[in-house]
Amino acid sequence: MKALPTFAKALLAAGTLATGAAYATDEARNPSGQVYASPAQVRLVQEKLREQGRKPGSTGVWDDATIAEVRDYQKANGLAPTGEFDTSLLSSLKVGDVLAGDTSSTFLDGLLRAESSKSSGAMGRGAPIFVSPVHVAQIQHLLRESGTYKGAIDGAWGAETARAANEFRKEHGLEASAGLDIALLRALNQQRSAVPKLVAAATLRTDGVPLHAGPTAIRALQRELSQDGHNAGAVDGVWGENTRQALRSYQKSHSLEPTGTLTLPTLAALGIEIANDSAKLSSD
Repeated sequence: MKALPTFAKALLAAGTLATGAAYATDEARNPSGQVYASPAQVRLVQEKLREQGRKPGSTGVWDDATIAEVRDYQKANGLAPTGEFDTSLLSSLKVGDVLAGDTSSTFLDGLLRAESSKSSGAMGRGAPIFVSPVHVAQIQHLLRESGTYKGAIDGAWGAETARAANEFRKEHGLEASAGLDIALLRALNQQRSAVPKLVAAATLRTDGVPLHAGPTAIRALQRELSQDGHNAGAVDGVWGENTRQALRSYQKSHSLEPTGTLTLPTLAALGIEIANDSAKLSSD
């Protein structure tokens, strides 16, 4: 099993997961597959919160109690109060090698690194990962620098940002997608451009952006699963039932938490690293 890479997003309201997380769990509306933190990685974040005297909920579960503590922590530390497992939260908690500086696009290298591969003992899907509003604003800046984006740098993933992202993808030979995916992050990361301090308005937002695997990574995943003896069906880049069942089978046979979701440890074990140039990503 390969070493877990270093990182990494949805909406929260009234102490319960709202639009963003509902989107993550609605597979029919989520054909590209959202990237998740494993239960063990959720536990790691909860431990960091407990070290600060906070009381998150059930170990390894992103539940209402954990969401409430996360939102309170975010407010107290000048972060966008999303209540999500997002990139700014990870940076603030110093979980793994999350960021490489506030003014560098190398924040896209920041993949969560769990300190132990030991299972949390929790059952469930893990926690969907979101790109925080501040980091969305940084992405908008990079798209503006590339000449594809002319809208406001506000940390909101709207129609204009999605259009600019697809224009950037086209210029770099990537597949179109409505949201934020692995291939886009890797391509932006390669720009290595300086990112200025951005508008404070981004920290007032309450919604991040789901991090999706995207069709290119899904095809790589499907190939790797089938080659390992777990039939994922057609290599079509679509996150469907065959792929999900094959992934769960792979997780069980490789002592990974059997979440049936695209967790970072699972992607790493398959060699599909989000920000590593050696990742098995190919558009063919």
